[in-house]
Amino acid sequence: MSRPPLKPYELKRLLERRKPMTICIAAMCQQDEDNDEPRIVLCYDWKAEQEYGASETSDKMRDLPNNWVALMAGDMPRAEELVAQYETHLRSFKEAVDDAELFTEMKKPARKQKENLATDYIWQTMGVSYADLVSPDKKFPESIVELRLNEVAQIRLRATLIIAGFAATNQGEELRKRLPYIFVVDDQDNHQDVVRPEENFAAIGNGSYVAIPALHQREQQDDMPLMQTIYNVMEAKKLSQVVPGVGEATELDVLYPDGRLMRWSESLYQRLNKLFKKLGPTLELSEKESKQLFEFRDEYLLPIDEDEKPGEKSKDTRIKRSVSQNPEQAQ
Repeated sequence: MSRPPLKPYELKRLLERRKPMTICIAAMCQQDEDNDEPRIVLCYDWKAEQEYGASETSDKMRDLPNNWVALMAGDMPRAEELVAQYETHLRSFKEAVDDAELFTEMKKPARKQKENLATDYIWQTMGVSYADLVSPDKKFPESIVELRLNEVAQIRLRATLIIAGFAATNQGEELRKRLPYIFVVDDQDNHQDVVRPEENFAAIGNGSYVAIPALHQREQQDDMPLMQTIYNVMEAKKLSQVVPGVGEATELDVLYPDGRLMRWSESLYQRLNKLFKKLGPTLELSEKESKQLFEFRDEYLLPIDEDEKPGEKSKDTRIKRSVSQNPEQAQ
């Protein structure tokens, strides 16, 4: 017996349960400590998931006009539509007077996409345009208009983007110098900050809940050298692989102010793996290593009312064993 078609509200709930199963990261940096030429490191996985399967086959980066790039998460068809809006807009918008104008221009494609979604929804549900629905000349019942407008207010982009690139503005001492910018396009339930500029770095997808704290832990900033930033980004991506839906296959590229994209080599891949084994958390341990590292001794635990030194009252263990202090400071 075949399953009956989903009702509209059932389909809506099903779509809302779908999460952006991926990780995309962008981080600003400099070429090296003595060279203030800016760079943007880009990293993402190749995991594609649908209801009936998954594969490592999804390229989530798109080239945009005027040397901008987009990284995509969320519903991929919706993400492609949103990227198309940015492609059209950036083809005609080439330079900004200042940051305020740039930030305003970056919001326009997302607004256009939301307008298209609202118009399409009204056409599908009522067979009329959005303009006709709200026109006083058409005289639709007020209750119907209010119902549809409430439904339109709940429409979300269902796609998340990182828009990264370099732009020159007429600001201060940095006159016409191409500076790095990272924007995140993310439509939440409250529809606030749908398009926002980010400082230092950004991460999207469900793996971002691991990647963002990892980058904060490394204190990633836009004045860090390129190689250190590449490691920080790779480490954050690798750690995010514990999240279901984040794939192991990885792409890592570097964006230059002139629009060049350089991808990582096998040599860099091997070097980063060695650095991770030395600096990063070890995710896999052999049985022998586990026994050595996690050997338990009875002295590690005491009865709750027993002092460590007979005749001497134990100090406050919250200060004594703080991981932020070395043993000398703790005494």
